[in-house]
Amino acid sequence: MRNRYQSGSTTGWMIAAVCGIALFLAAAAFAVWSFMAYTEQKTDVEGKTKLAVAEAVKRQSEEDQKKFNEEYKKPYLDFSSPSEYGRVSFEYPRTWSVYVENDGSNRRDYKAYLHPVAVPPISDRSNLYAVRLEIINQDYDDVLRQYEQLLKRGDLSSSTPEYNGHASTRLDGRFSETVRGSVVLMRVRDKTIRLSSDAETFKDDFAQLLSTIDFIN
Repeated sequence: MRNRYQSGSTTGWMIAAVCGIALFLAAAAFAVWSFMAYTEQKTDVEGKTKLAVAEAVKRQSEEDQKKFNEEYKKPYLDFSSPSEYGRVSFEYPRTWSVYVENDGSNRRDYKAYLHPVAVPPISDRSNLYAVRLEIINQDYDDVLRQYEQLLKRGDLSSSTPEYNGHASTRLDGRFSETVRGSVVLMRVRDKTIRLSSDAETFKDDFAQLLSTIDFIN
C-alpha cells in the first residue's frame, strides 16, 4: 500500500515537473520571439527614419545647389548685335559663353550661340544649344511659314506674347526627333529675329533672357 502511494506521488511530481518545464520553455520561446519581433520592428522603424532623414538631406542639398547655381549666374552680362542688325540686346548668365558664327559683315544672316560654360562645336549639327540668335535677311512672314507643317501636325503650339513691348510669335514643342524647345520670332526692320532654345532644360534661362530683350526698329 505504501509503495503504491509512493509510486503515485512520484508520477504526479514528474508530471508536474514536465509541465513546469514545458511552460518554462514555452514562456522562454515566447520571450525570445517577442524580443526578436521587437528588435526587427525597431530596426525597421530606425531604417525608415534614417532613410527619410537621408532623403530630406538630399532634397535640401539639391535645393541649396540649385539656389547657388542661380545666384552664381549673376550679375548678368550684356549682349548686343551690330546696329545695322537692329542692335538686338539682352542679358545672359555670366557663367555662359558666346560664339558668333557670323557677325553680318558679309551681309549674310547674323548668327550667335550661347551656352553654359562652353559653346559646343557648331560643326556638329546634332549639338543642342541653350540659346541661338539669328537675325535673318528674310521677311517675317516667310520665316514663320517654315513652321506651317509642324503646326498642322500638332508638333508645335503657337502663341503671340509681347516682350518689353515687342510683338512676337512664339512656337513651342517638337521641332525634330532630337529638338524639343522654343522659337521666338520678332520683326526688326526688313529682317526677322529668331531666338531659339533647343531643350526644355533651359526654359527658365530662356524666359529670363527674353524678359530683357530690346532692339531698334
